[in-house]
Amino acid sequence: MSEITPQDAFSVANGLSAFGKISEQKVFQTNAQILPLPIPAYDGQSEQTFNRGLSLYHARPVAGTRSVSIPLTRLSLFTMENARFVLYPGLDGMIIDSKNHPVIEPSCFCQHDLYQHNRRLPDMPEHEEQEEVFLGFDAAWRNYYHWMLYGVSKTQIASTLLPAHTRLVVPDMPTAGATHHPAFTPETFETSLRLSGLQDRVFRAPEGVHRAKKLHFFWHAPTMPELYLNFSEPYKHFDTMTVPHRPDLPTRFYVTREGGHNSRISPEEQAQIEPVLERKGFEKIFLEKMDLETQIALFRQAECILAPHGAGLANMVFARPGTRLLELNRKLDGQPHLRDCFYIITLQRKQPYMVLDLDDQPLTSEMLDNALTRLENAPNPF
Repeated sequence: MSEITPQDAFSVANGLSAFGKISEQKVFQTNAQILPLPIPAYDGQSEQTFNRGLSLYHARPVAGTRSVSIPLTRLSLFTMENARFVLYPGLDGMIIDSKNHPVIEPSCFCQHDLYQHNRRLPDMPEHEEQEEVFLGFDAAWRNYYHWMLYGVSKTQIASTLLPAHTRLVVPDMPTAGATHHPAFTPETFETSLRLSGLQDRVFRAPEGVHRAKKLHFFWHAPTMPELYLNFSEPYKHFDTMTVPHRPDLPTRFYVTREGGHNSRISPEEQAQIEPVLERKGFEKIFLEKMDLETQIALFRQAECILAPHGAGLANMVFARPGTRLLELNRKLDGQPHLRDCFYIITLQRKQPYMVLDLDDQPLTSEMLDNALTRLENAPNPF
């Protein structure tokens, strides 16, 4: 195999962690916290798979209490010189240093056979060098959760910290979405930039490998991506997204994924859910049929939400403190744990949270009815 040289824009060496290797400046810090565990859905509810998910965040239940210990979390701004970044399906947001090492943390969602096996980027356009840039999105940005909670949020914070001449890089949505469609509309993409005050600040980068004399990005320690939502600062920025009040929208609703490619709810489970919605006065909501401003207004006015695990629950960042959430969750992609990312949001937003693990035991109307009653009657644990 021939020697890899830094001058080859398409060569990729082994990954490198940002921590201890790249110039770093602390931006925010959240001290260790003791916060409430989910409200039990029923007596004797198993929390094993939920707690396994917590362990990925270096969090752990506090023995003898209904509390969890969340670790100190530090957000840093990293700055690199003579770096590259990539826009290409499966590799979007990859950051590479001057010696061809991809930076592990911001590149953690990158997937592509050529990159993984041949240590070489696929053929793509090579663009001229830029002076100074910031990247906040990752390779999973086509998912609404990743775009709103990481891409938009990090870029919004960067716009307040970095010099005005810094190019805030985002994907060129019409081109990027033409062949590999995001799970949200171009209108949602544009509205998210407008509401966050970024529409006239961003540089819409075309597909290809780009060079930058100076490149900035955020990451945090511990390094699990979801722990970015353990900081209070992103929520302050989400609160600045102003939308009209909508009294026509329900305050108690069920977010359905029916009709999507992965409903996460079986037909048998849906048949158990339907009568509970009617008895409890929950309206069924299809988020994919709503524009972004309507989704924000819906969650801002919410009192109690029932939903399967899914990217639409990213909108919990817009919900008020005290809004109650019952998440219907299950193990995904062969993992032995539940994904607890929306629980992390509810902790920071002070929103009472309950979870039903649908792999633990069959869902029945009686179980769901009783769980919702418990959730709505439970004292606010915050």
